[in-house]
Amino acid sequence: MNLVAVHGAFRGGWSFTRLRREMSARGHDLRAPSLAGMGEHAAPPQHRQPVSLGQWRDQLVSQIELEDLREVVLLGHSQGGLVVRSVAPHISDRLCCVGYLDAPVPAPGQRGVDLMGAPPDQLPPADTWLEPTPLDADEHHSRALVEWINPRLCATPLRPSLDPLGEDPVTVPEHVAFCAHTPAHYPSSLYRGELDRSGATYEVIDAPHDSPLTHPGEVADWLESIGTAT
Repeated sequence: MNLVAVHGAFRGGWSFTRLRREMSARGHDLRAPSLAGMGEHAAPPQHRQPVSLGQWRDQLVSQIELEDLREVVLLGHSQGGLVVRSVAPHISDRLCCVGYLDAPVPAPGQRGVDLMGAPPDQLPPADTWLEPTPLDADEHHSRALVEWINPRLCATPLRPSLDPLGEDPVTVPEHVAFCAHTPAHYPSSLYRGELDRSGATYEVIDAPHDSPLTHPGEVADWLESIGTAT
């Protein structure tokens, strides 16, 4: 199975390190690029360049096309759900399915911020970069893991969440899973509430939000299930 995984806010491709090892051990290939301005592409404030949702979309589309990947399971974790929802209509012929892991998923024409409930007049300027909040050790995150994650966190550009999705529909199967221990104020939890009100179905993984790092086995089980269900 070919997988392309897109990370969430304040992170980079490194956030799939443990999941990539797990999938490799099971015979699957997982690529986890860092989006422009994120991960190893992060820059100090004085050197940050504007980043749009379209730029992230084009980056992923180009990588998948240049590597001639096919039958891809396209995975978006957290804010990565916004990105893969933007990518999917452009390369549907190369996709097996799309997976949204603890991710808010805007509808066509909707923006990421529209799922967060923030009044438009209270949003910061579009060129704002949001700084990360370090994690604390708890029942789900060991001190060693937190000490590994925190130095790798980076600022996230706001603009991609202000850019509306295109109107093109996703024409391959879509699968949604949420993490059971995600804080209630996270965008993915707010989106989960929307799905509950609409009666939509989804899977629940008994893990915290950073499940690709804390519970790679459980995430891998879900990915195998959606990859073979299509």
